[in-house]
Amino acid sequence: MADISENVVFHGKLSELYRLAKEGKITTKLQGSHTRPCKFWTAMKILSGIRNAIVIAHGPSGCAYGVKAAYKLTNSRNSGSPYESVVSTNVDMKRIVYGGEKELKGAILEVDQKYTPDLIVVATSCATGIIGDNVDAVVDGLKDQLHAQTLIIHCEGFAGEYRSGFDLVFKELVKLMEAPNPEEQARLADAVNIVGGKMGPERTEVDTDVKELMRLVEGMGARVHSVIAGNCTMEELRTAASVAVNCTLCLDIGYVIGREMLSVHGTPLNSTILPYGIAATEKWILEAARYLKKEEEAKALMAREYEAIRVEFEEAKSHLVGKTAIVEGHDAVKSLSIAHMLEHDFGMRAIIFNFHPWDTGARETSIDYLLETGIDPEILITKGTLAFGKYESMQQTEEELLKFLGGIDTSSVVYFGSSLSFPSIPLVDLNAILNRPRFGYRGALKVAQCINKALNYSFRPRSWLSKKMVFPKKAGLASASSLTPKLSQDLPDCTVYAGRRRGRCLNS
Repeated sequence: MADISENVVFHGKLSELYRLAKEGKITTKLQGSHTRPCKFWTAMKILSGIRNAIVIAHGPSGCAYGVKAAYKLTNSRNSGSPYESVVSTNVDMKRIVYGGEKELKGAILEVDQKYTPDLIVVATSCATGIIGDNVDAVVDGLKDQLHAQTLIIHCEGFAGEYRSGFDLVFKELVKLMEAPNPEEQARLADAVNIVGGKMGPERTEVDTDVKELMRLVEGMGARVHSVIAGNCTMEELRTAASVAVNCTLCLDIGYVIGREMLSVHGTPLNSTILPYGIAATEKWILEAARYLKKEEEAKALMAREYEAIRVEFEEAKSHLVGKTAIVEGHDAVKSLSIAHMLEHDFGMRAIIFNFHPWDTGARETSIDYLLETGIDPEILITKGTLAFGKYESMQQTEEELLKFLGGIDTSSVVYFGSSLSFPSIPLVDLNAILNRPRFGYRGALKVAQCINKALNYSFRPRSWLSKKMVFPKKAGLASASSLTPKLSQDLPDCTVYAGRRRGRCLNS
């Protein structure tokens, strides 16, 4: 490999990066174009997954509009519902001066009468957090007049980084749960919760990752009581603590509610890495089976599942051992899980590329778990990661990666990342795999097949038409409006696509 030390911020093991970040010896601040949604948005993302619950956004109407566009319209499309109500107290300049408690009281009463929800959630925005509306007093004063249960989420965007919105809501949801009792525990002795879900109902026409986990649970003679908070009901939440075990969907945010339920109600917790690949899936299944007392059924299930893919999987795997995989690191937990799969299931050398140092603090729970279980992947961070621009589709980071790879033959390396990236090596975009699942045994086979297909067709250049659509010449940033919503949202935040300036800042 070529010496590009002047372009490398860090190259080594995750444990070493973690140590340097804790000691303040490596930059961990995010640039503006790298930042995540605010605490209000992430809180709303979880809350949108509770069925027949109305969230009142106490603040300006624009906050509610963003949540509607990002989450509620998706929920409606996936569930087939004509609409999902999005309510705002529409705080304006006058209310910023005099307070918006009167508007909040009216909104709560109207929502209770008009929609008759099972749950009314009041979520505070930056505006009402700053002026100090006494939301708790307003809600408490109305409880005797309401049919719905109530929940208050203080999620002002300035009050914490994006991750804290997930944690806050999951901890508050535990307050809606009843303590386990013998009758419910007997009824749910063969049931699990999948915790760490979000954003409401899943697409009905797609075999999603959650559906695959549910199929595996049912395959060993158990059942899923609830996906929290992925289209769960208030009744499911009420009895959730009585299940045999909570199984995390996402190690990171699922761990938070799992730990809270363990602490408050004693509900056992099965917390493992995302079940990408066979090794992680089997750990997920066996840990669940231990609490369900279905170890033999689990072993029989694993044998059946592996036998169903064995011939194709082993053939695909035989072409991957020893090859290099570059895993785009902007989705921290996913990239760590994918690297684990590639190393343990396929025998590949996995390098996580541009895992932002900021993630070592935000993902501390996940990283601690991975290191404790002996997972310590290789990390490569180049200067482009810390530059101003969305680094997963920047020309600078692509050039730095290719310099790092040096003279490596394209038949021996594959890039796991966004289709908006155009490195001159085979690319696999797991988000573009529509015929999912990506979890479990079937997911492992699909990933292996995708890698081999990318390598087998490495002699063909990436589609010039797709590249022209993503990076149109002489069109400027306004060209984003001509793309699909997905592509336009993923465009680098500060770049202009004109001539040969792709991936360059407007002011550069």
